[in-house]
Amino acid sequence: STNLPMEPRYHTPEEEIALGPACWLWDYLRRSGQSGYFLPLSGGIDSTATSCLVYSMSVQVFESVQSGCQEVLQDLRRIVRDPQFLPGSPQDICSRLFTTCYMGSENSSSETRQRAEQLAKEIGASHLALRIDAAVSALVAIFVACTGLQPKFRAHGGSAQENLALQNVQARVRMVLAYLFAQLVLLARGLTGNLLVLGSANLDEGLRGYMTKYDCSSADVNPIGGISKSDLRSFIRYSMRRHGISILGEIFSAPPTAELEPLAANGQLAQTDEVDMGMTYDELSAYGRLRKLDKCGPVAMFLRLRRLWPQHSAKVVADKVKHFFRSYSINRHKVTVLTPSYHAEAYNIDDNRFDHRQFLYNVNWPWQFQQIDQLVDQMAGCEPVLTTDK
Repeated sequence: STNLPMEPRYHTPEEEIALGPACWLWDYLRRSGQSGYFLPLSGGIDSTATSCLVYSMSVQVFESVQSGCQEVLQDLRRIVRDPQFLPGSPQDICSRLFTTCYMGSENSSSETRQRAEQLAKEIGASHLALRIDAAVSALVAIFVACTGLQPKFRAHGGSAQENLALQNVQARVRMVLAYLFAQLVLLARGLTGNLLVLGSANLDEGLRGYMTKYDCSSADVNPIGGISKSDLRSFIRYSMRRHGISILGEIFSAPPTAELEPLAANGQLAQTDEVDMGMTYDELSAYGRLRKLDKCGPVAMFLRLRRLWPQHSAKVVADKVKHFFRSYSINRHKVTVLTPSYHAEAYNIDDNRFDHRQFLYNVNWPWQFQQIDQLVDQMAGCEPVLTTDK
């Protein structure tokens, strides 16, 4: 007999994000022989999305166990090193496989600490909270004793170079602590095994280079390394609806921030990612897709965006394109050490598999920027471009 026709079911992009990386995380975990995942959880969109993917993995594992799949149950018991373990909920699985840690500093706000704690509680993760100030101060003190220079944040009168160095040392301390905890935290609980460290740097920031080399973007695996910021935000909204995680609404509405610079006098944020980058995430996504998918250089990108952004003058578009390419070239070396990530589309940053361009550029792009300047001069006397690409 013949089978009846079946209607194909196409997953939405948000469902693809929820299901694909989650399966990848489970497969990686069961093959690696490790006992779970460890994530520095900042309370921002990126680490929150990574946490939601681990929870999505736990949901799928739980549903498989509930459906009677003995292979999945055996893998789960082997991973948690408990031959009698039988989960009663996805949270039970998360509590055994997933440890999160809020690594706060004097520059962290109480809001992000509370969001991280609440998220871990809702998904069932084992959660820790600590302060990194003592470690950061010790490292800076070694530098001061050796050189006599006391670096200061920009807010305290320091230079841009000092300001960046003080941010970077905080970020790198978190990476070192993440690996220390991943190796020993189970032992501290009287258990055996090690945890894999999860990274949480998104695709757009990888392309722009808006991350510290060898900070928490350096990890064993990074489930969101091939996903753009805009897609991650859509995924967060989806997770709110799908799993009923209430704190996600507050996290979604909060301005993205690295919290590496001193807070304002009232305890509120003085640093946001978009101001730091000099571009919005929507703009960054547009640059990234033109660069990676359409292979645009500076001139081609300028011409494309001049049509796509008719609300901006030619000079404004030119300045934006130049700023992106300067940032892209300065930070290009970072893509050579990116953490292995899940990849599901052509828009990608993984240097070893998808992008074979050189990583050392002339950051001034002299010929290209000169061509853009000439085009801006030619356009100066013309009517504004009103058409947009379809």
